[in-house]
Amino acid sequence: MIGKVTGGLLLALVLVSGVHAQEDGDQESIGCPPGWQLPAPQTQLEMDPKLIPIGKGAIFVPAMTDPAGEPPDVVMAGDEVVARTSTGHKTILSPGLYPVLVGSGVETQMVLNDVEVFEGHSVLVQPIWAGMVVKVVDGRGMEFRGSYEMFALPSGEDFGLGLGADETLGETLRTWLLPPGRYMIVRSGETPMARTDFITVRVLAGEMIYFTLVQDEETGDFLGGGVIDRGEGKTEIENWRLGLTIGGDVQWNRQDKVAGSASGNSIGINVFLDFSMRYLDPNHLAYFRLQVDEGGNSAFPDPDLKIADLQKTVDEVDLDAIYTYRILTWLGPYVRFGLDTNILPGFKIYETQAQDVLIYNSGGVELQRLVLPSEVRLAGSFDPLELKEGVGVSFDISPHLMLDLHLRVGLGARQYLVRSLLKEQGYDETSFPDCQSSICFIEVDPNDLLGMEATFIGSTRISRWLMIDTELDTLVPFISSETFANPVINWKNTISLRLVSFASLAYVIKLDYDRQLSQFLQAEQRILLRFTFDIL
Repeated sequence: MIGKVTGGLLLALVLVSGVHAQEDGDQESIGCPPGWQLPAPQTQLEMDPKLIPIGKGAIFVPAMTDPAGEPPDVVMAGDEVVARTSTGHKTILSPGLYPVLVGSGVETQMVLNDVEVFEGHSVLVQPIWAGMVVKVVDGRGMEFRGSYEMFALPSGEDFGLGLGADETLGETLRTWLLPPGRYMIVRSGETPMARTDFITVRVLAGEMIYFTLVQDEETGDFLGGGVIDRGEGKTEIENWRLGLTIGGDVQWNRQDKVAGSASGNSIGINVFLDFSMRYLDPNHLAYFRLQVDEGGNSAFPDPDLKIADLQKTVDEVDLDAIYTYRILTWLGPYVRFGLDTNILPGFKIYETQAQDVLIYNSGGVELQRLVLPSEVRLAGSFDPLELKEGVGVSFDISPHLMLDLHLRVGLGARQYLVRSLLKEQGYDETSFPDCQSSICFIEVDPNDLLGMEATFIGSTRISRWLMIDTELDTLVPFISSETFANPVINWKNTISLRLVSFASLAYVIKLDYDRQLSQFLQAEQRILLRFTFDIL
């Protein structure tokens, strides 16, 4: 619905601006070509908001899939390249005759289109090339970043190396744009003379096909393959793609000064749910993700790791939603919303207690004295509830096939909704003299922050099995509802080793510096054996 409304508004702007598109009756009559993820070429042209300056014209090469995953089209003038533009976007040019190259590989392998540009008009380049997406899966149907090579037949011309992607980790498959004909997909390092580990496929002009390559994840051997319908194994509603993963893990967890949770080591079994929605459109990126991770563990709060009462130590609910409008394939404004909270109340368990516990309000007034308690309630359900909003500019950079980098910079806000959260309070000779001989906690007040935010996300796959992810989220506030406005830093790093298609071994470390919730640096480490099962 969002895409249709936006498309209508953009179409109105185009008409009011006097931008005229070259009509193609045959294209309109057949609608969207076979297999395309995006609207028909003429519709894409009408939705492009770019205006044509006086004295100029434009060339428009339609996109079959996400333009970020397709190679850019190349406009030539003689032997010189005058423009490289992402598919699905206009290229503004002076009137004249231009060779336009579309396709994967080097320029000599691309499809040539001779296009004449007229002043004040947009020329739609008709899709005489073919498209192909190759999804690499193992014998159980799980996606991974397997490698292969593509050759044209019968010439044997090498079109290059291809890689699969694990879309559950946010990776994106690349789209091959090819001249119509027959192609041979072989194991990486093989030649067109290969008589094992190869599959052939034919692609037709204007057609978009989806090829599944079944590969042994450890050896790289081909186990099978063929053309499938778009979205097989995925749930799609119009331009929305849905995903749902559930599973569990056995983990060791170490928490230090984490707000609302007891510090110490724990070993136990957890369950998790991961639901996502992604909107596919050439100019609009919308992504929604809900992650719930819950577990009850046998905790060891003391250094000797003695068994204590069963309690929850992993209790996370994270919701993230982001919308980006693409000005370029790698650049565009964004708006985002996030939510972090817990479901279950948190307690501090004392196996042996030799000190009283004092509870103060935020003003330093003693509210309660607990005499040698066996437990202290640190937080209630959904306490704290942290809301995050942001607006700014997003940069998507992929300097290498094995490396993805994302940067967001803009204006951010956070609201801390707190009811009964307690944080540890250290000894202070002036304000908290009793905390030298007693354990002290202080109530946390609600707080609102407004400032500059920056988020950096990096992902690299070192090998077929090993992957490293990092996410650094910061907010430097200049307005606070409290008297203090300290910066907020959240940093999460994950090293994961894929063991089999449904199981992985991971090490996670999270560092949070957030004086709104704790005066200490909050640290959490996990080593987990995780099992995952895809529902959608």
